[in-house]
Amino acid sequence: MSTLVTGATGMVGRRVLTELRRRGLPVRGASRGSEQRLDWTDTSNWGEAVADVSRIFVVTPVGSALGHRVAAFLERAAEAGVGKAVVMSAMGTEHAPSDSDQRAAEFKAKELFDRVTVLRPNWLFQDFTEGVFAALARSRNGRLQLPVKRRTPVSFVDARDVAAAAVAALVDDHGGKEYTLTGPEALTFREVVRQTKGTDSPVWRFKPVDEATFYYRAADRGWGDRYIDTLNERFAAAVAGRAAETTDDVRAALGREPIPLARFIRESTF
Repeated sequence: MSTLVTGATGMVGRRVLTELRRRGLPVRGASRGSEQRLDWTDTSNWGEAVADVSRIFVVTPVGSALGHRVAAFLERAAEAGVGKAVVMSAMGTEHAPSDSDQRAAEFKAKELFDRVTVLRPNWLFQDFTEGVFAALARSRNGRLQLPVKRRTPVSFVDARDVAAAAVAALVDDHGGKEYTLTGPEALTFREVVRQTKGTDSPVWRFKPVDEATFYYRAADRGWGDRYIDTLNERFAAAVAGRAAETTDDVRAALGREPIPLARFIRESTF
């Protein structure tokens, strides 16, 4: 029996896939661009995707109105005999409405599987190098413009820690656990940008903007309304101080301290 990793080309999913393969464990990566194709809007090969799978790592796309599709996929997985699920959402999802995409996926997984682990990471350091912040900065000649304040603190976490927690939950017994994964300290966006100066980071300057400006520029990049609204909700939560908390959950899951920004910068390929 194998492990299925959804979101296998994403920042966390591909690291989960790599580590499971390094351990010599049977695993398949699934996404629209993977060998095992998985499209949340196309149910035609879902049975093939979960065939001979005993464990599953599920990432619900952010701001895509696909929560009900992910829930339906989880039902198909349970019917196929999958016994363990690790579900990744985002920090604060436990306070979201029950019908929100990521919260709905969490509820469905808990309903269907006896062994479920929920991972709720904060914003990732890798968002500055390969994720949403990097994409925004590249479109603005290196300027990262977000609807947060200069002193808005966020306990950014390394994607490697999140992936390691996912692997631990898949391989070991973390059933019933819910981990809010953060870095060791809260930093402002401006501090992160300053500390990455001198590298080849695509982000070289940070500037706060209002929600309307962010919305206009994100829409101009072709991003959908729901996705932009979801990002704005997360930024608003950060401004309200709800992304600053640091937790011990990386240590609880992995038995070590989370990776700090200095190590991320030292070991990253920008």
